[in-house]
Amino acid sequence: MIVTVSINPQESTKNEFAIVTLNSGTTGLSSSIDIDFSMLLDKCDLPPKPSIDFLFISTVVYCIDKLVPRSLSIDNWTRQLQVEIPVSNPELWNQNADSFNSAISFLTGDLWKISYRNLDCSLIRPKRNRYGLFIKETMPITISLFSGGLDSLIGAIDLLESNPAATIKFVGHYDPAVGGPKSDQKNLIDELRGHYRDRVKFVQVRAGQTPSGDEVSFRSRSILFIGLGIYVASTAGENINLIMPENGNIALNVPLTPSRRGSCSTRTAHPFFLTSINHVLQRVGIANRVLNPFEFKTKGECVEQCQNRELLENIFNLSVSCAKAHHRKTWIRRSARQCGRCMPCIYRRAALNKVGLDTEVYGRDICSGEVDLDSSKGLVDDFRAYASLMSKNPTGKEISDLLLANGNLDISKLPDYGNVVFRALDEVRSLLRDKATHRVQRQASTYRN
Repeated sequence: MIVTVSINPQESTKNEFAIVTLNSGTTGLSSSIDIDFSMLLDKCDLPPKPSIDFLFISTVVYCIDKLVPRSLSIDNWTRQLQVEIPVSNPELWNQNADSFNSAISFLTGDLWKISYRNLDCSLIRPKRNRYGLFIKETMPITISLFSGGLDSLIGAIDLLESNPAATIKFVGHYDPAVGGPKSDQKNLIDELRGHYRDRVKFVQVRAGQTPSGDEVSFRSRSILFIGLGIYVASTAGENINLIMPENGNIALNVPLTPSRRGSCSTRTAHPFFLTSINHVLQRVGIANRVLNPFEFKTKGECVEQCQNRELLENIFNLSVSCAKAHHRKTWIRRSARQCGRCMPCIYRRAALNKVGLDTEVYGRDICSGEVDLDSSKGLVDDFRAYASLMSKNPTGKEISDLLLANGNLDISKLPDYGNVVFRALDEVRSLLRDKATHRVQRQASTYRN
């Protein structure tokens, strides 16, 4: 499927960005990019051109991912997507196109063919009454992505605690078509500001498209988030890294069953993906790097080792880890903030149980039997797959083989990655042992997928 990118050479949106339209001729689908660039102009200086290019490329990828339904592909999942994107230095980006295409294909589970042409007009179009592009602030020592999840909250607290005199700038993103992240992020930032005062800076950017697109698998969400973060980091200096806090078990996202090897396992912060993106950034002249400080920690260890546990215990319930937070139709308790049955919810609950904080209400309670392993309904798939893995009691070697099936990894780090997954399995086992009914425990310990 070929998608074209059209840029109006003169007109701009009210948010100080060019009018950009995406069209998929074979499907008849089209949408316009909706990015509130005024938020970036309010809080950041203009970065070098490669960082602007990278943000634009990331935004186009995200919007195409939402525009083209997977149902149009032969296998109802893997799409062949071709697009030519205008950038300031097409020769440089075309030299590195294969590497970037490989990284994005790995991220979304599709086959991307992105090429580049010359950008013959400006993307950023400030209003005439803007007196200055940059509001002078204390320069941050680092930039961190802030999703509103538990890991990003712990990452924020750890950065602020370990750098007691420094300013940290956090970058949030929300899609106007998805309710929740905007307020989740803001509520937590308000709590952090209440504790750390003016050391907390926050840039929250709306980015999506109109119409929003029907594809909701959101596999490309992290590349847009990284694009925004690299933009902000590069305005602060070449030596400023972008922190992406994600516990190692979720980042690796071991395929729970053979059927999940491939695109069914998300790769938002997978080490191979981050390594690939860092390689491309270096090759196109962007010095900032994406780092995951929780690469070798389970979610429970992130909670347990948080550098201000008292603060975390007071505000953790404002964070949302759920992958299905906006699909409440099958929830028993629809006022809950987490579904309770997706793997991020299960890992979250196991992590909180590890430190005695499993006090939250969930849409469905896996421990009380509200998620039945014997059901044929799709809502049990995650738990059933994980129960299958637990029941097999995999060895370190077997876990390593599973990890390698989901992406290339640094062989020297493979034992550490395997140990992260092994310890995460133990956290979930402990949750079931401590809280689950005897029937659920039997199902989880004997189930074979």
